[in-house]
Amino acid sequence: MKATPSASPGFCDLFECELSDCLGKRCCSFVGYNCTAGNLSTVAKTQGMELQEAKTRAQFALKHFVQQGKMCSGTWDRPSSGIGYALVLASDRGGEPFVCEIVLSSRTELRTSWGYTVILHRDATNEVPVRKLLEAACPGGGFDQLVHEQKLGLLHRLASSGIDSKSAVLCFQQKALNMWTGKILDKAQDRAVNYQGPFPAWEYMFMLDHLSTQQSFILSDAGVTYEGVTVRYASPGCCELFELDFSDLAVTRCQKLLGYQCVSRHVRALAAQLGMDLQQVKERLQFVHDFLVQQANLSLGSWDKPSSHVGFAVALAYKAKGGTFFVAEYEIMSRTEPHTGWPYFASFHRDVTNEVSVKRLLQAACSESAFEQLVQEQKSRNLHVFASSGIHSDRDGRALQSLHEKILDVWIDTVKDALWTPGSDSHPTQSRSRSKSPDPDRLPD
Repeated sequence: MKATPSASPGFCDLFECELSDCLGKRCCSFVGYNCTAGNLSTVAKTQGMELQEAKTRAQFALKHFVQQGKMCSGTWDRPSSGIGYALVLASDRGGEPFVCEIVLSSRTELRTSWGYTVILHRDATNEVPVRKLLEAACPGGGFDQLVHEQKLGLLHRLASSGIDSKSAVLCFQQKALNMWTGKILDKAQDRAVNYQGPFPAWEYMFMLDHLSTQQSFILSDAGVTYEGVTVRYASPGCCELFELDFSDLAVTRCQKLLGYQCVSRHVRALAAQLGMDLQQVKERLQFVHDFLVQQANLSLGSWDKPSSHVGFAVALAYKAKGGTFFVAEYEIMSRTEPHTGWPYFASFHRDVTNEVSVKRLLQAACSESAFEQLVQEQKSRNLHVFASSGIHSDRDGRALQSLHEKILDVWIDTVKDALWTPGSDSHPTQSRSRSKSPDPDRLPD
């Protein structure tokens, strides 16, 4: 489940905790959500259950909550319309158990296009006693039915209250934006006070020159879907290599313009150029794309568990203006920006068509062993260079520090653009990130 970047005073009152007790923690790690981490022995004794049975049943309810969270989570470009609903055994600071009704909704903040999840909590012990919850929380115990009946009661209360759901969503949107803005701009001020000197360092230039063609790289949100990652920054070299304008790339899933989905739009021309069967080309393109997505997922860590894996792949790419197919080498790494603690992706691109032809790439993409051998041969070309530099192993080196600086600049520009009101005189300098600006009057589904 997600980390907790903000909690209301009411949350702290319900769980009898301080704000510092929960901020930055995974919500299921917070003791209030998870009685199995606290005083279940007292609960078991009170309810006349064996301790292990009580633990198993409390975990059953907690797993249902996690499942609901996954179900209702969407992506920035495809927000989920589902509302997650769960009942869990919770406890306050004193260890007093209660049944907590949880409602989850994932939304996209419209000005920044950043996703967030709202989690609402209510003490429902008067309607669902602790014993009733635990008795139902087992396979065949009627837990789904209990949750469904309780959810119907919630829907009835909402329908009879006359609350304008759009206004409520706008309040959450503003709260999320205010929280991000405070975090980003505070860190920007700290950085200005502690400025250490100009970048880039030689390590940064060394990394760009050896990992990319024309210093081509993107920085993106740390979330991977089948369409790739969400581009937040594309270097001038990336625009030159793929023959795209910067505005084409900003806040777009990378595979739509840089990789598989882009190449697939021209697959007939590719098959004719190579003299290969159309269906065979489609299947092998799919094979190559699956490998690339797998490498990106292996590189994906989280804010509290950053991945040390550096993804490496070769895939087919397309130059938009010249209509040329080429083989691109991808080096993918997930890093955490130190000021905010937010993760991001960095991906470097190199044109290696002179080393791996388009036809050779597709010929190898027929079996895992043949393709992995091709990838390993290509990867070994650069290994000795970086083994001597130590760049890959140095997670805090100046080469990566330059990437941290760049992504923080992008995030700062994003929140500044989001804060700007048309017609005011306080509009910041034109954003380097040029984030897409959705219609502020449009609400998520």
